[in-house]
Amino acid sequence: MGLRDLVLKRKYDSDEDDVLRDFYIPALSRSTKYKRLAGFFSSTGLAVAARGIFALVENGGTMQLVAGARLRKSDVEAIKKGILDRDLAIGGRFLKELKEMKSEFVKDHVRLLAWMIGRNLLEMKIAILTDEAGSPLDEDTVDAKGIYHLKVGVFEDTNGDVISFSGSINESASGWVRSVEEFKVFTSWSEGQSDYVQDDIRSFDRYWNGLANRVVVVELPTAIRQHLIEIAPDNLDELNIKKWVTKTDKELWQNQIQAIEAWQKNDYRGILAMATGSGKTLAALEASRLAPESVFTIVIVPTIPILKQWAKEAIPDFDSSAEIIVCGGGESEWKQVLPWRVAELRRSETDPQELRRGKRVYVVTTANTASSRAFQLTWSGIPSDRVQIIADEVHHLGAPMFRRCMELPAYRRMGLSATPEREWDTSGSAAIVQYFGHTVYAYGIKEAVRDGHLCHYRYYPFFAYMSQHEFDEFQRFSDEIAVEIAKWKNRNKNKEPELLPPSVKLSRLLEERARIKKKAEDKLRVFDEIMSGDIVKPLIVFCEDEEQLSGLKSVLAEKHLPFLIYTSQQSISERDIVMSSFKRGDCQVV
Repeated sequence: MGLRDLVLKRKYDSDEDDVLRDFYIPALSRSTKYKRLAGFFSSTGLAVAARGIFALVENGGTMQLVAGARLRKSDVEAIKKGILDRDLAIGGRFLKELKEMKSEFVKDHVRLLAWMIGRNLLEMKIAILTDEAGSPLDEDTVDAKGIYHLKVGVFEDTNGDVISFSGSINESASGWVRSVEEFKVFTSWSEGQSDYVQDDIRSFDRYWNGLANRVVVVELPTAIRQHLIEIAPDNLDELNIKKWVTKTDKELWQNQIQAIEAWQKNDYRGILAMATGSGKTLAALEASRLAPESVFTIVIVPTIPILKQWAKEAIPDFDSSAEIIVCGGGESEWKQVLPWRVAELRRSETDPQELRRGKRVYVVTTANTASSRAFQLTWSGIPSDRVQIIADEVHHLGAPMFRRCMELPAYRRMGLSATPEREWDTSGSAAIVQYFGHTVYAYGIKEAVRDGHLCHYRYYPFFAYMSQHEFDEFQRFSDEIAVEIAKWKNRNKNKEPELLPPSVKLSRLLEERARIKKKAEDKLRVFDEIMSGDIVKPLIVFCEDEEQLSGLKSVLAEKHLPFLIYTSQQSISERDIVMSSFKRGDCQVV
C-alpha cells in the first residue's frame, strides 16, 4: 500500500484530531523518505519529533531532519569574540541535556533516533539563526522576533507519490502534547495541489542545502553524533517504542507500562491490583488496543457514577473516534442498539465486509445490567476471540448476584481493583480468579506515593465502642455463624469449599453481624467530636444507611455546618447537581 491509499483531511487540528494516529503514523508507515523542518534542537524536541517514526523504521525508510539551535546570549558573545567554537556552543548544552535525561519517554525516543543515525537512516543538520550581518542570534532574540517557525514535512513512497504538510505544528513537548496546533496537507496526485507540494519540497531543500537567508545550516557536530551512537540500543526491541503511543497523547507512567506488559505476558488475562489514582483506567484502555480493532470491548462497572466516568470522560478522552454503547444507568436504547451491533459482529465471521472499520466499539455497562438475561443473550454464539472484558472494581463481580457477568464469552479478560480479594468471601474471590486469572501486577499506595503519582496523606483512626446490647447481638450472630459454617462444611465435605458459595443463611448472618459494627450508635458521638475539632475541609462522609445518615445530619445541623446529601435514592440529575456543587467549592461537606 502506498500514500495514495490513505484517506486524508485537508487540515488537521490537534484540538479536534488525533494527529499522531490519524496522520503521522499512517503516512510514515507507507513512506520510504521523510523530510522534516522541525523546531528547536533539544533532547525533548528530538524525543517528541521521533513520535510515530517507528512506523517509518518498520517500513525501512530514511529521514532527513533540520532542527534549529538555541544559543545562550553568553555563548553568542563568546563566539563573536572567537573565544568559543560554534560546534562546542551547540554541542555543550545538548550533551549536558542528554546525560541528564530522566524521562523514560525522552530516553527511548532519543535512543531511537540515535539508532537511526548509527545505521545512516537519519541525517540531521542544525540551523543557526543569524542577523543581517550573519552573526548568530541568541535564544531570547529568536523568541522575541519569532523567526524560524516555518514547519514543513514531506513524505515520499516507492511509487514517487508525495504528501507534504505545512503549518504551526512544532516538534516540541508543548507543540505535541499541550498546545493546539494545526497544519494543512497537500498531495502530489490531487488536482490543484501539486504546486503546494513543490513549494514545500523547495522550502525544505533550501534549508537543507544552506540556501536560506539569515540561517546558517551546519552538519551535526561530531561530539553529538558520537555520543548518540554510543547511547543507541543494539536492538530496537529494547525500546518497544509503540508502548508510548496512546490515544490521549499522554506519556504512560512506568507502572502502567509494567502492568500492561504483565497482562500481555499472561496471555491477556489477569488482575491489575493498583491503588486508586495510580492510572489503572488508562492502563486498561491502552491494553485494550492490543486487540484487533474489530474486537468489541465490554467494560463492566459497579455503579452508575463510575459508568458515567468511563462513558463520558475516560473513553472519549482516550479515543475520540470510539463508538460507545452505554448499557444501564437509565439508558434503555441499548436494548435496540447493542443487539444490532453484535449481530453485525456475528455476521462478520462469514462476511468481513459487514463490520465497520475505523473505530473501536466499547460497551460500558453496570454489573447489574451485565448479569441480566437480556444482556447475556445478546452475546450468545459470539466467538470469544471477538470480545474482551475490562471489569472495573472487579471484586464486586464475586457477589452471587453478579457472577453471571463471568459467563460472557471473552478470551481477553482484565480485572481492575485496588483490593481484588473479597473480605470473608473465599468462594467469590475464587470465582473471580477462575474467570479473570490471578493478580499479574500489584502496585499499592506506598509505591504510588513513592513515585509521586499519589500525594502523601495522614490517616487518623477514631475509635467507637459497641454498647452492651450491640455486643450481645454481635456474640449471638457469631455463635449462629459458627454453627452454620459447621453445617456447610459437613454438606460439602467431598467438594472444594473455596469454590462453593456460602448458604443463603450464612450470607445473611455474616451481613447482619457486619451491620452491627457499621451502625454502632457510638459512632455518632465520635463524629460529633471530630466535627467539633479542627477538621480539614472539604469533607466526604460515608455512612451505612438512611438511619445513620439522619443522625449525621443532626450533628452537622447542630454545628451549623452546611452540607449536601448524595444517595442512591436520588435521581441522576440530583446527584450531578450535588457533585458539581462540591467540585465548585459551594459546599464543604457531602
